[in-house]
Amino acid sequence: MERDVELSLIERALAHIAADTREVTGAVVRRPVADYLDPARFAAEQEVLFRDHPVVVAHSAQLPTPGSYVTHDHSGLPLLITRDEHAGLHAFANVCRHRGARLCTAPAGTGRRLTCPFHGWTYDLAGSLRGVPQAEGFAGYDPCGFGLAPVPVAERHGFVFARPRVGGAPIDLDTLIGGLDADLSARRPEGHVLARRRWEVACNWKVLLDNFLEMYHVPVLHRENIGPLFEPNRSLYDRFGRNGRRIDPRASIRRLVGEPQDRWRLRDHALVTYHLFPNVQTFWTQDYLSWLSVWPVSVDRTICEQLIVAEWAADTDERRAHLQANLDLFDQTLGEDFAMSEGVQIGLRSGALEQVTFAGFEGGAAAVHVAIDELLAGRAGHPVDLVAGP
Repeated sequence: MERDVELSLIERALAHIAADTREVTGAVVRRPVADYLDPARFAAEQEVLFRDHPVVVAHSAQLPTPGSYVTHDHSGLPLLITRDEHAGLHAFANVCRHRGARLCTAPAGTGRRLTCPFHGWTYDLAGSLRGVPQAEGFAGYDPCGFGLAPVPVAERHGFVFARPRVGGAPIDLDTLIGGLDADLSARRPEGHVLARRRWEVACNWKVLLDNFLEMYHVPVLHRENIGPLFEPNRSLYDRFGRNGRRIDPRASIRRLVGEPQDRWRLRDHALVTYHLFPNVQTFWTQDYLSWLSVWPVSVDRTICEQLIVAEWAADTDERRAHLQANLDLFDQTLGEDFAMSEGVQIGLRSGALEQVTFAGFEGGAAAVHVAIDELLAGRAGHPVDLVAGP
């Protein structure tokens, strides 16, 4: 984040605190309950948002060296992301070209070759077929035609994007990231994967995403844990194409009143959150990056995955205790979020509501629904990437 942007965001937050106001970014928005229940819409979302549109599938820290690989199973296409011997990044369908077996069964690993556990076909990390046991049985075949099926992939600012479609169009990162490029290019936590966790939640993926995209609920739902840490619902929200940035001031930001601006540091007194459309919410703190991604399984079932990355390794008792304290706090707050989201899904199915309502200070959640509508309406024109600019 550029310094002038950082200072202006702090000034915005302090102005709201001084006036005891909250930032309203738009009008009240109402959405049909059917958006969360309709199987046809759900199927369209899976195809358009999670197969034809680029999604974040890994962090660079998961692929730290040549020979690294990681698997990803939540987009609808099993993916294998690799870094070859020259540090080049690749993505493939995690499918052996012989009979369709899953090539890599581990979530991550390292090696010079990838060997299918079914019949022993072997590939290098650039996807080329390198070995076939009893090759005489395949006389006349062209080994070049049996390489792993490639998937478009691109990497920037620690985020690895894939378009989970064999034969899909290349990814235009300038368009995809748009106006967030300057923010995301700033110094950020990287280097060590401290945690990778996964939950399955009984709700539509957008119910869970709605929860993560607003702080209105925090003083109520999380009053016993993180609620007192933050200014009550004083989020600052800015859109960048279909992505978004939210600044959630901590109560400690009041200490900056009267302090020289050269001592102002936003991350010391706010949670800096980026939404990477469609499904990733990143949380930037003083010393680590955490992201929560939500992946649709069915109309009323969602995978939530968390990744925590830092510049430091959990290699001392003090650091391990620090990490565990943060994981415990996440467990408390996410447990409340998951339980509430499952209750919301039951409420939506009850027939008691025809529409759900977003306040003017819940603009981040409302904007994502509009962006989803736009892409579903334009699905005949695949692929559709993000619109650049604020």
